[in-house]
Amino acid sequence: MDLLTPSTPIGPRLRLEWYRGVQRLRIVPRRNLKLIAIALGGVLFGVVKEFRGIDDFFHQRSWLSDIIVAAIGLGFVFWLVAFVSEFFGTEIISVERGELVISRGIGSLRREFRYPVSDISELVSRDPSAEGDGRQGVHHILARAKNGAVKFEYGDEEVYLAETLDEEGGETVVDWLRRRLPSSASDVMLRRGRFR
Repeated sequence: MDLLTPSTPIGPRLRLEWYRGVQRLRIVPRRNLKLIAIALGGVLFGVVKEFRGIDDFFHQRSWLSDIIVAAIGLGFVFWLVAFVSEFFGTEIISVERGELVISRGIGSLRREFRYPVSDISELVSRDPSAEGDGRQGVHHILARAKNGAVKFEYGDEEVYLAETLDEEGGETVVDWLRRRLPSSASDVMLRRGRFR
């Protein structure tokens, strides 16, 4: 029987819970409704504009109009998932059987990313707005995070997580992870002949 114990809040959008005997962190979403509403409105506008002359569309179909309709349909699905994930999407972090597991998704529709703990280094918390243009974007919960309050090195790759948290929340996540990961996860590695 899969037993999920009630979660314990440890931060504004952080919950601590036990699942199948494993302690894990659940990060609840930050709702960026204004950006999602504008994007969804733009996609709906495109759909209405394309199908405005529905009779002409069915009588004068071409391969170009089929491609446009398919692109609009895919864009609509993408933004619909992003919109739903602003309400129900979560990111779950756990350390299981020698792997850091980052699970992102909505309910049982989830995507998992696994990283062997022995290959993790330079685990740090950071201000997610310090890099890039500082604007909050759409967080598509099924995609790999491109920015976040926590960052670590995995081989030659930078991995981000906790993209809906601020730096203080990131520090809470890093403290929780440091107790579960080997000390080498916090080490600064020598790469390409210099310290990063």
